[in-house]
Amino acid sequence: MTKRIVCNSYLGGDSLYIYTVEPQDTLYLLAQRFATSVSIITAANPPLDPTNLEPGQKLLIPVPGAIRVRVQPGDSLWAIGQRFDVTVEVLAAANNLAAPFTIFPGQVLIVPAVLTPGEGCLAWLSTRGGRPDIFMRAPAERRSRRLTFGLGLESSLPKWSPSGKSIAFVGRGHALWVVNAESLTAGRIMESLQIFAGLDWSPDSTTIAFSRPEAIPIVITINVTTGQTHLVTAGEWPNYFPDGQRMLFTRSVDGNSQVFAAKLDGTGVKQVTRLKEPGTIQALTLSPDGQLAAYAFPGVAAANVFIVDVATGLVTPTPTGPLGQDFHPAWSPDSQLLAYNTATNEGPAGLRGIIRVVDRRGQLVQDLTDTACFAGQLAFAPDSGSVIYSNCLTVNPQLSIVRFAGLPVQITSLGSNENPDWSQKPCGQTP
Repeated sequence: MTKRIVCNSYLGGDSLYIYTVEPQDTLYLLAQRFATSVSIITAANPPLDPTNLEPGQKLLIPVPGAIRVRVQPGDSLWAIGQRFDVTVEVLAAANNLAAPFTIFPGQVLIVPAVLTPGEGCLAWLSTRGGRPDIFMRAPAERRSRRLTFGLGLESSLPKWSPSGKSIAFVGRGHALWVVNAESLTAGRIMESLQIFAGLDWSPDSTTIAFSRPEAIPIVITINVTTGQTHLVTAGEWPNYFPDGQRMLFTRSVDGNSQVFAAKLDGTGVKQVTRLKEPGTIQALTLSPDGQLAAYAFPGVAAANVFIVDVATGLVTPTPTGPLGQDFHPAWSPDSQLLAYNTATNEGPAGLRGIIRVVDRRGQLVQDLTDTACFAGQLAFAPDSGSVIYSNCLTVNPQLSIVRFAGLPVQITSLGSNENPDWSQKPCGQTP
């Protein structure tokens, strides 16, 4: 799946490429091709046997760039690695340091930093601080910012507001939390939510829609400033239309899950789909232009992704993956493309995911990479030209970005990093 392309203007020179080994490849040849060293490649891929590369094997290749750091009093290799999200082993290999990795004030170190020039702002769930919390960074920044402290859950899914100022997620206590990405203040605004509640922000970023786990699930909206709530209607997976006056959601009818639309006061209910097959619609997502919706069906364990025309109710299937397990559809900001995670058991790491992209008609555009985590979340860049996802090449998931041409690039290294969202707005002021 991963193409053998070395140059990529988007990734810049300071990147951790994800490379698929081809016949006749050796670490020496790869080090020459990527202008790095065998020791750096080996340090980034423990436990790698340098004498036994296999075609199809995935390698992480750090490329030392122009980032140089002058060691300050009290610095350690571990502290510098934490600062730039680079492992001690890779830092040591890039600077020809042997254990115990002693460094001195005034010494200049080369950092194979993981930088990806691009617009917007990333938010994701990370354990690099020791427990799950929400982190943020601009694609081109060298450092990430921790936004919460002890508020995340292992399954928290950060959701940017359209304004790019706030992030909503279900966190500690299974409560709905909102963190201000500028002031770094967090508030709990609703208790007792499902972990996967299908949150959506209103277009003006003042209100969040979600569903409660009642006997009959209810779509509720809450004003993030006043805390005022409003019961809209019975349903799940709410999505605001671009006009902010209507909502798309799912509801069970005679045991079958269907897509509906209604006004925010619960009136004007319209049934969009008339599915005959039993099952539960998951991960309903409305295209930014409000014309199409995508969802996974018929269930959680095994599902295919479908596209529905909101005006006509016409349902179109998308190409299913090797195992018939397709998850988490996500629209591009220009509404022209849909990406989703389709499961595959190919490769030495076992079961993982392919990032598949289709057009508005459900026709296959391209499989971008086969290094995604099984059933992992994904999101498009503001320019609709790349996708962020988590790879599972090592024990801990790591954020990666892949374009339609070029190698995927891993942008995190420490802790587990997953469930990304990509705001179209730039990150707030750095303190």
